[in-house]
Amino acid sequence: RAVPDTDDDSNLKSLKAKFFGETSIPESQIYVIDESLLSDVEKMAESYEEKAVKHVLSLDADGKLDLAVLGFGPDGHTCSLFPGHPLLEEKTKLVTSLTDSPKPPPSRITLTFPVLNEMTRLVIFCGAGSSKGPILKATFTKLEEKGDATGEATGGKKYDAFLADPAPYPCGMVRTVTGGDDDTSGVVWVVDSDAATDAGW
Repeated sequence: RAVPDTDDDSNLKSLKAKFFGETSIPESQIYVIDESLLSDVEKMAESYEEKAVKHVLSLDADGKLDLAVLGFGPDGHTCSLFPGHPLLEEKTKLVTSLTDSPKPPPSRITLTFPVLNEMTRLVIFCGAGSSKGPILKATFTKLEEKGDATGEATGGKKYDAFLADPAPYPCGMVRTVTGGDDDTSGVVWVVDSDAATDAGW
């Protein structure tokens, strides 16, 4: 979201308030947008691609991110990749921009599917609330229960989920090429009981 970090729409403002204070992530490893480029989101995207994404990818021997944690909206968007938007077809840029977001604010930069699908080992989607149920129901064709979820969650279940093809929403288009049966590669969806219930699970 191309807004100052003092704006209530700022992802950075939210992360500072709710996440960074609870972690020990060094400030040198937090990559933020260049606010001097707020009036030119195309240049902002180019800057973020060079200074953040390409830099982080260069630190890995295989040129990949270990993990991307994403959300998904009640319209099925993820990152700032919205249903029916031309950016869904972007094949070369790692970060790109838009000024016509259907959800405010209109100006944004976003990672693209080449990064998410080809340059990321593991993607974890997180979603909560009944508004996410219809998206889940359309995105998956079948679930196979694998037992109780592990960790601190109580009453949770673990499933193998099968994606609809073609994907009905951008979030369902995230399909890492690494795949895998372990917990270090592929795509994992973590949703609460409200979302799961409204999905009919």
